[in-house]
Parts: sequence; C-alpha cells; structure tokens
Amino acid sequence: MTTMSIQYTNRLGQIYYLCQGITKTGKPKYFFSTKIDGNRVNVIPDDFEIYENPNAQVFLIKKVAPLITDLEKQAVISSIKKNKSIEHYILDVKKEYITIYTAKQNLVFAEESWVARLRQLTDFKPSLLGLNYMTEMRFQLVDVENRYFMAERFCYRGSIDDWIIICEPDRLSSLVKYIAHVGKDSFYELSLY
Repeated sequence: MTTMSIQYTNRLGQIYYLCQGITKTGKPKYFFSTKIDGNRVNVIPDDFEIYENPNAQVFLIKKVAPLITDLEKQAVISSIKKNKSIEHYILDVKKEYITIYTAKQNLVFAEESWVARLRQLTDFKPSLLGLNYMTEMRFQLVDVENRYFMAERFCYRGSIDDWIIICEPDRLSSLVKYIAHVGKDSFYELSLY
C-alpha cells in the first residue's frame, strides 16, 4: 500500500512536495521542494499550515491566532474591487499586516514547456502568465483593542525603497479610501509628512 505525500500546486502551476529534514540539534524541520526525491511527508504536522507567499513560493509555517479579522480583510478586498486601476492583485495577511500586491503584465514569458504545463491546468488563465507582483500598500494594526490601523504605501525610489506612512492611525473603514489611489498618479503624492 502506497501513501500519498502532501503536495501543493502554487498559483503558477508548480507542484511542491512536503519534505522533512533534521536540524543540527536533531529536531525535525519541514520544507517544500519541487523535487520528488527526499524524505517526503504524508501528513501535515499539528499546528502547521501551508502558506504561499505573493512570489508563489510555498512554505510550511506554524499556525498562529490571526490578528486580522475576516471582516477587516473583506473591507480591503471590497475597496480593491472598486478600483478599476487594479486588474490583478494578491492580498497577503500576516501577523498585524494586510498587504496589497498588484501586478503588471510581464512581456518576458517563461520557457515553452512551462507554458504548456500551465495550459494543462483547469483554472489556467492566459492573462495571468508573466505577471510580476509588486508591493503597493499595507495596513498595519497598531492598536489591537481599539482596532486602529496605520496606512502605508511602498516607495520604489532608489534612495528610499521603504514604506511611507500616509496618514495618522484610524479605523480601517476610514483608511481603505486610500486604495482608490493605487495605480494612479495621486498615489505618489500620499504621505503624512
């Protein structure tokens, strides 16, 4: 009787297998690999979950109690959907952050065999091929009890390449209005200082 190992297909159609290794201290460590060989695992360990980051890399991470509520996440998604400048996006929720990544079509496509493999997927969308996701905006939960967030935008200037605070802390329902600026020239004018 063969047991199936845990596998995960990321948004690019790449298949990852869950593997187990040993740390220098003799404790188990878990990782995903695209190679079939190795010490594959057939059960996700307790208190762990699969996480795919915006770059489509796959990890096994410890489960943590979420700080961001589903309603807060949905408020951001609703505001993104109202912005016609945002065609493709990924919302990444980790710890106290809700981060918005947006994509532009990349004209340099992958090798033909990879493209053919993607086309075999039932949910393959040709428009998603070659998308390059970049950090745009994030909301940081700064007061858990009162549910106050701070809004920031990412600056890609060579001298900065960092987050810029765009407003004072406030309720998320008041801050999602800044999503309307993503993809527009007004976005680069957003700054608290």
